[in-house]
Amino acid sequence: MNSQHDNRLIFFEILATSLVDNSFRRVTLSKPLPSTPWKRVVASVYRNSQHEIQIALEYDDGRQVRRENLAPDDAREAIQRLLDESFTTANLRWADENAQFERTSRGSYRLKRQIVDHAPPPVIQHNREKNYLIPPSAPFLVGLGIASAGRGEIKRERYDKFRQINKFVEIISHLLPESLTTSSRGVRAIDFGSGKHYLTFALGEYLRHLSPASSVIGIEQREELVTLGRDVASSLRWSHLTFQAGTIADSDINSVDLVIALHACDTATDDAIAKAIMAEVPYICVAPCCHKYVRKHFAPSADLKPILRHGILEERFAESLTDSLRVLALEASGYQTKLFEFVSLEHTAKNVMITATKTGRRNQASREALCALKEKFSLRDFYLDRCLWG
Repeated sequence: MNSQHDNRLIFFEILATSLVDNSFRRVTLSKPLPSTPWKRVVASVYRNSQHEIQIALEYDDGRQVRRENLAPDDAREAIQRLLDESFTTANLRWADENAQFERTSRGSYRLKRQIVDHAPPPVIQHNREKNYLIPPSAPFLVGLGIASAGRGEIKRERYDKFRQINKFVEIISHLLPESLTTSSRGVRAIDFGSGKHYLTFALGEYLRHLSPASSVIGIEQREELVTLGRDVASSLRWSHLTFQAGTIADSDINSVDLVIALHACDTATDDAIAKAIMAEVPYICVAPCCHKYVRKHFAPSADLKPILRHGILEERFAESLTDSLRVLALEASGYQTKLFEFVSLEHTAKNVMITATKTGRRNQASREALCALKEKFSLRDFYLDRCLWG
């Protein structure tokens, strides 16, 4: 038997052993074959209501996630079958090691093992509803007042915030490729306007368990909130998460992989997008909370005036127009974009979130569409347009 096939046997032996001795933490199956309906499958460990160890398999097709709970032996068989029939790559985390397994297009097998300085968290407590990416026992939740000290239980009045945190991390998990999140250099992220830092800490918690080399910087203008973030990070001894007092304009984002700007009011969102584009940041995630600039500067075309004579409809239309123009500007600058609804509890009931992945292929059609929209609505001054192209 050649060494290439030995790699396959070694990987499945590691998987089986980790499931037996309870050192298994997580495995992510990716790079699906053409006939596979899922984009990836993630298997993670938890305890059920009888305190028995179970493995949760989450099948993600890009629109929704279907979960299957299995005993360890059944999970091993399911994972092996999926790797043989549906996926070509697996990343396994167990104890203090990481194993990257790949089946090449020629049918050979590659296996790379790496020691991890800080092992992922142990089996999380039972949760009947969902196996959260950020478990209720995460220490930072106590420091930020979301969970009760000692018991690791989410406070009843803070449960919506806990769900929001996990939804945000889930979005980031889909945005960033596994090749980056599990790399030896990790992910370098910056959060503009980090506020009370709920999502900043959640991102730091998530990324450090995937790669200990990851780092997150929270940028916030209010000194008292910067102090809060530093105090909580210091109490956790988190050197990978730092906070700085400053603005978007003053921040250095060279070598940053991910720029986040959530709840950035009005043109602050455009400042973050422009800063990221000009620095050629690979991944961007923004969620604006208000859209004043375009509403002040656009004039509706005659055919829309019967609708937009109502203030509330004019406001909503201006919001949609603003975010449509932002997406087009990103595409024209060489990014692939997604726009969807994200629940925000601090400001409006629901916000739009925009995520962008740099492709380097500038979309001329999007640039022309942006110019056409500006002309149709007599929008002589679109702030992001001015930031990018003068």
